[in-house]
Amino acid sequence: MQRTSFVATGLLLVGLLTALPVYAATAGALPPAQTQGAVTYVSGGIGQQEAQAFEAAAAQYPLALEFALKHAPRAEFTASVHVIVTDVKGQHVLDTRSDGPFLLAKLPAGRYTVTAEHKGQTLTKTVRVVPPKSAHALFVWAA
Repeated sequence: MQRTSFVATGLLLVGLLTALPVYAATAGALPPAQTQGAVTYVSGGIGQQEAQAFEAAAAQYPLALEFALKHAPRAEFTASVHVIVTDVKGQHVLDTRSDGPFLLAKLPAGRYTVTAEHKGQTLTKTVRVVPPKSAHALFVWAA
């Protein structure tokens, strides 16, 4: 009787351990971080779980960008935005294309110009990165 109980407990434990990675993956993990020069960044946010992961991780990144299209009665997220982040010296510190509606970047403190281009329309914003707070910029294009 004890042997059956031990085997059942062992099988339950194995089942739980093998299910853990599946649960972690569905809980909404960020895509892999990328590095360009001294900047580490991650972009994505397609789907509710990944969007929630970006929202949770935003506090760990000094710059958080969001991209959307204005549709009545509300905006819709968009992806494939060409992003250029320029420092006060005019140097490009990041030049990439977003894989989703969110881009999080680890930048040193300072003032930056962010240019975002989507389907031929360019928007520009100035952001001030002052850690530990995360600077946030929302880019919304007319549909």
